[in-house]
Amino acid sequence: MLVDAIGCPYRTTNTAVRPDPCADYLSFKGGDPVEWDEFLGVWVVTGYTAVAQLLRHPALSSAWPTQGGTALHEDAPDRGNGSRTNSVVRRWFMFNDDPRHARLRKVVAPLFTAERVDGTRSFVESTVTDLLAGVGNSLDVMSDLAIPLSSRVICHVLGLPPDVAPRLRSWTQDIDALLRADYLPQAREQGDRAVREISDAVESVLRAGSADDGTGISLLHRAFRAGEIEREDVLATASLLVHAGFETTSTFIGKAVRAAIHTGTWQQLTVPEAGMALEELLRFDTSVQQVARVAREPVSIAGRRIEAGDLVLLMLGVANRDPAVFSAPDRLEPGREIKRLLTFGLGAHYCLGARLARLEAEVALQALASRSSTLSFVAPPVSRSHNGVTVLERLDIAFA
Repeated sequence: MLVDAIGCPYRTTNTAVRPDPCADYLSFKGGDPVEWDEFLGVWVVTGYTAVAQLLRHPALSSAWPTQGGTALHEDAPDRGNGSRTNSVVRRWFMFNDDPRHARLRKVVAPLFTAERVDGTRSFVESTVTDLLAGVGNSLDVMSDLAIPLSSRVICHVLGLPPDVAPRLRSWTQDIDALLRADYLPQAREQGDRAVREISDAVESVLRAGSADDGTGISLLHRAFRAGEIEREDVLATASLLVHAGFETTSTFIGKAVRAAIHTGTWQQLTVPEAGMALEELLRFDTSVQQVARVAREPVSIAGRRIEAGDLVLLMLGVANRDPAVFSAPDRLEPGREIKRLLTFGLGAHYCLGARLARLEAEVALQALASRSSTLSFVAPPVSRSHNGVTVLERLDIAFA
């Protein structure tokens, strides 16, 4: 099943640039679109068509944290009840099916309407201006721009105080590890603590009555008082928005700059078709590489039969590189016409914050592009492994 990654612009013989950020998903390229992984005991789906179909298939459930385990969980402590992650995370609407999923999603959907997101543009632009005001000829894209931008924006949207923003990076990294490696006691301990500290921050705002009308916390609290959701859902949904709103966007901004410099396409971000370039960057190196589902009943697809109870990994990043859909998929082409990406999912679980993520990335990239049409690395990009999750730690660049 595993084959050598091809066409990866990050692949290099220079060990200072390891770990290769493509290695964790491009190695799946070249196999069948749907395959059984004997080691993990899960289905791995890499074909664009198969992933798109299964994202919307009614027989697949998003509630994998309560049902889906891998072979790595068999000998893990406290796994006897079959539940994974954490009791708060299991309440996230992204890990629930309708009608619960639809009910909780509806509560916070007003935060992400086109009108609301467009109204956030001035805040995003002023934040980027402030962050770049003290920057000279070089900066670390992650710590100087991507991370503080995404953390401040989601705190603004939710109604969390600005002094909470610097804590989001460690919280989301620990939750990422919890989601992917909860069979490791350390990952569970750190993830549980991160979720608890986010809940404490939300509780503090509720006790103080300081959430402005229209913010995420105020919408959730109002829904609770109206009997539409439970008290636990206020904290769970807030922690979901903190995690999803920060981690996905900050990671993508860093990946986009890294990819554009590596492939020599940065100059094309300064042309009027920059919006098209953004879509290609979203395709080329997807922030969320995979989503999981668990089969509620048998499903036949691509000549394979998925049985009820089987865990299914839908590899979004690999599907976005499917040569059957995208010509020369391993080449970054900012002018590429893209009909549909899988980056933000499909169907009922399509990412609620996709428009906001695009806005933040667009403003950040255009601000950098306005500084210079030429960027270069000051040092090799630095990634590290955090409980099995590859984290882009530093991205030092210089303006020409």
